[in-house]
Amino acid sequence: VSRVVVALRDPNPLVAGTGLARLAAAGLAVTVGVCEAAAHKLNEAFVKYITTRRPFVTLKSAITLDGKIATRTGASQWITGALARQEGHRLRHATDAILVGIGTVLQDDPQLTTRLPDQQGANPLRVIVDSTLRVPLQAQVTDVASNRRTLIVTTARAPVVYSEALRTRGVEVVCLPAYDDGRVDLEALCRYLGERGVASVLVEGGATLSATLLRRRLVDKVLLFVAPKIIGGDGISVV
Repeated sequence: VSRVVVALRDPNPLVAGTGLARLAAAGLAVTVGVCEAAAHKLNEAFVKYITTRRPFVTLKSAITLDGKIATRTGASQWITGALARQEGHRLRHATDAILVGIGTVLQDDPQLTTRLPDQQGANPLRVIVDSTLRVPLQAQVTDVASNRRTLIVTTARAPVVYSEALRTRGVEVVCLPAYDDGRVDLEALCRYLGERGVASVLVEGGATLSATLLRRRLVDKVLLFVAPKIIGGDGISVV
């Protein structure tokens, strides 16, 4: 080997440039920065996590042409089609954690698992924001069998007895600080997830969680799947 071409210098401050320096010291020609922007985008979650110790947060939502995610009654299945849902599962497969609010759990009772047609998908850690622990014990997210993991993030307002009931089922329950309105502090949640090694988070929550994350500037990327439909009226907006 006489020449090494590198797209992106390792952003990890513990090792950044060490390997390049060893190559150069050995007399090899080293070129750095070829397709750097593309490499940065390809590794955007790792770059964010390794430099800030905070997860890269992607907000994903399926919306209509008029920006609705559900009818006024909360019905949302299905705004988009099979291809969009398949892409959603691919996104789950590629992320460390999936984040929703308790409203989504109560309305849809989702599995929040990865279901791919051509391979066994990896299930992300399911993170439920539930400030007062309203999640039903029989909800699908409390099923932690078959490599399914669930973390419910709550506050000091949560009943201790109910917390223990969830833990008995194998669900992890963590109490975090709250905002003035009593809801889980989402900045504290991002710090906590980063500390436990979660580098990427896919948000599939409803309007309230999405709006709070955006307002607090905690979202790194927004993915909108836009369907050629109009709900109108009092339909629920994306934020």
